[in-house]
Amino acid sequence: MREGALDRVARALNLIPFITHNPGLSVVQIAERFNSTPAQISKDLSLLHMCGLPGYSHLELLDIDYEDPEYVSVTDAQVLDQPRSLTQVEALTLVLGLQALSELSTNPEERLAITNLQSRIGALYENQISAQITISDAVVESPVIAEVDRAIREKRFVTIEYNSASSDSLTTRTIFPLDLFYLNGIAYLHAIGVAEGEERTFRIDRIQNYSTGEIDAEFANGFTSRNHASDHKEVQIEMGEDGLFFIEKHNEIVTSSNEVGGIYQITLTVTPGEWILRTLLAWPSPITVVQPASLSQQLRERIAGTLANYQ
Repeated sequence: MREGALDRVARALNLIPFITHNPGLSVVQIAERFNSTPAQISKDLSLLHMCGLPGYSHLELLDIDYEDPEYVSVTDAQVLDQPRSLTQVEALTLVLGLQALSELSTNPEERLAITNLQSRIGALYENQISAQITISDAVVESPVIAEVDRAIREKRFVTIEYNSASSDSLTTRTIFPLDLFYLNGIAYLHAIGVAEGEERTFRIDRIQNYSTGEIDAEFANGFTSRNHASDHKEVQIEMGEDGLFFIEKHNEIVTSSNEVGGIYQITLTVTPGEWILRTLLAWPSPITVVQPASLSQQLRERIAGTLANYQ
């Protein structure tokens, strides 16, 4: 991507305080830190050498030593000896990123470091960003996450009471947890269902009770942790006026929706399998699967098989 003038100015304003506090670095090292090239950094330093305060004599210009590319230093930084302040957008981005990291981390030391950094940034920029956004927990948190993470590390069986959204029932299951992952801010557990001998996915916030069992380091041999981002596929459906209720009930998998003339066009992000089939079949009003065609075919076959049982 081609670099604009504003990008170069922003980097130049950051270069002087960085070199002031880190004298003796080479042009190559500075280029690596600023994700640039040595040639570009040399051009920036040459330009900055001609900049300064009004008056523009040698007394007001920035004094930079860069003739030796292996040793760059700033003798007189004028008023640029301290890093520039973050813009509102930069502060917002940083605070929201730290919020997400804090919720995703299961390591107490990591979370403490993130919380401390959040506090420091909040003290500096709270007045600037508080009017722009109210930060709330972006990730559905649950007290069992730390216990699940420990069971994964120790390779333990666990027994859970799980509230199934599709059947609206509370079931007790023994599982062998494999890993945790997040989708749209919601925590999920990838595990092996002991009774079925197959992989299952559970929403963490639907686990009602949890108890750990025995250690078995060999049980998961043959099962491999998948890339969950690639597991999830887009499903596009159309339905009538109760589409709004469908969106509210299944908001965790709805990625976009549009209402045209009383018809709701809804895009879902799901893991293909039995769950989405049961969810669509159980809905009381007609649903049209726009894509993928394979899911539409599976639904037709399932409906035909159900009807055949009544003949």
